[in-house]
Order: sequence, then C-alpha cells, then structure tokens
Amino acid sequence: MINKVMKTNFNPPSHGYTFPNRFEFKGLSRIVKIIKSNFIYGMCGGMVFSAMDYYFDQNKLPNYKAVEELPLSYTKYLWKRQTQSVSISVLMKIIKFASLSVSKSMQKTFQDELPKIIERLDDGLPAPIVIIRSSFFQNPTHNHQVLATGYEDNGLSLDLELYDPNHPNICPLLMFHHKQEYFITQSTGEPVRGLFLNKYLYQFSLAKPESN
Repeated sequence: MINKVMKTNFNPPSHGYTFPNRFEFKGLSRIVKIIKSNFIYGMCGGMVFSAMDYYFDQNKLPNYKAVEELPLSYTKYLWKRQTQSVSISVLMKIIKFASLSVSKSMQKTFQDELPKIIERLDDGLPAPIVIIRSSFFQNPTHNHQVLATGYEDNGLSLDLELYDPNHPNICPLLMFHHKQEYFITQSTGEPVRGLFLNKYLYQFSLAKPESN
C-alpha cells in the first residue's frame, strides 16, 4: 500500500516557540486567573495563532528562550491572540464535543472534522486544531490547541504532525486509527476525546508587536 504524505512549509522547531506553554510567573498572575476560568488553560491558542501570524508574514518569531523573557507588550499580544482563538462559536463547539460520548465524539471527528483538516493541509496551509481532552463534567482546562503541519496516511491509520506549544522543539503526532473503531492517540501520551478545526484569521497589525 502506497502512503500519502503531505507536509506544509511550517517547521515546528524553526517556526514555533522554543519555550513551553507554562505561564506561571508573577507578571501574569491576573491573566492566569482569568484563563483558569476559561475552557482552555494557558496560552496555547495565542502561541499557535501568533506563530501562524509570523509564518504567513514570512518573519521569524522573536528569539525569546523562556516565558520570563517576554516583555509586557508581547504578553499582551499573546493574550489577545489567545482570546481570539477561543471565540464564542469555539466555546460552543467545545461544549458540544464535551457533551458527547467518546464514541460519538470520535465519529464526529473522523467524519466531519478530519476531512476539513486534510483539505487545508492539501492546500499547503497549516491547520489550527482544538483538542477535546475532557468530558462536560471534567476539568475543561485540560482542552488544548495545536497546529497540524502535515500528515501521512497509509489507508489504515493516519498520523498528523503537530506544532504543540506544550512540547517545543519536537514534532508530536496525533495518530488516527480506524481499522475497527475510531480512536485517536497522541505520541506524547495525553488523552484525546475528539478534536475540530479552528478558524484562523491572519492579524497583520499584531504580527510585529513592539519589543517593550
């Protein structure tokens, strides 16, 4: 069986951030408290959307090595992109997926969302994804955002290559298995109940925040 392989030009080690999605220092205490009450914890969406801003602007990300190095202006930029990545429609979709059983969530993912992700990747565009890790009655802050940068399909399973803000400098995989039943695993071990394609809009005015 011939594999189908598709890769975009987005390379996580060079186009993604080198620091992990852990915003727990003093300057962000108020922001972290706000995020904790949201459906996605941290700045994963802001990191994904801003990395895409720079990618489409054909500019390199600022060379920050740790969260503590970020100036306030850049933190505000990430925060704004984070809030834009979790719109009302996204929150409603998270609630809908989290309310489904795992089997129904997986079925919806494979039948409705995966084709849209593959179509975007086939067009050469990285695909921002919201991963559902929690049911409706579990901790909603476990949900997460990543960026699919390519895939390999052998007919029995499909691997999505990722930029994952929680795992900088590596390329984790989301592995879709559909031989007998639908299920998804992540190479870094986190649980997956389902996922969907997020809607990204390029923000030119935010792509070059001031450095101080």
